[in-house]
Amino acid sequence: MRSSTFLPRVAALLPLMLLAHSPLAAQRTTVPVRIGVVDSRKLLQDMPGRAQAESQFALEMANARVLVHTATDSMKAALEELSRTEADLRPHQREAAMLLMRSRELALEDMVTQLNLITGRRLEELQAPLIERVRIAVKAVRARERLAMVFDVATMDGVVDWADELDITTLVLEELRRVNGAATKRP
Repeated sequence: MRSSTFLPRVAALLPLMLLAHSPLAAQRTTVPVRIGVVDSRKLLQDMPGRAQAESQFALEMANARVLVHTATDSMKAALEELSRTEADLRPHQREAAMLLMRSRELALEDMVTQLNLITGRRLEELQAPLIERVRIAVKAVRARERLAMVFDVATMDGVVDWADELDITTLVLEELRRVNGAATKRP
């Protein structure tokens, strides 16, 4: 376990631990706190709607790859043409052609960088509704099961072990499927 993530978590829990062991806490009646854990990786992998989002993203990535491939082929053709005619060029023409090739190369690199940014944003856009549906389903299951809190073991390095009965991943997946089934049955 990395101490850089462990210490802030311990520091965040310290006030709760102190409160639990204070004289005032001893005077109060004990209320059991129920906690659940969920694995968002499993939820996102098995949830309704994921395949459509992945298919849409794969199609958009294929289009981006075609753009890059076309631009790369064009750049290669221009370099081949320059190498064939370079011997016939005057020094200032050769220098101008080399500068032109360098600017085209930089433009290609910029295009790839921009496409990477765009596809990254698009992936986030496609995942956002799925993540929101998971959040809503977790909240519904937490309320129905009367849990005080739910930890996502996919995003927390600090959770090292838990009792199997705390895992509500299956319940949340059932909630996602129930809500999705109700949404698809509406006229």
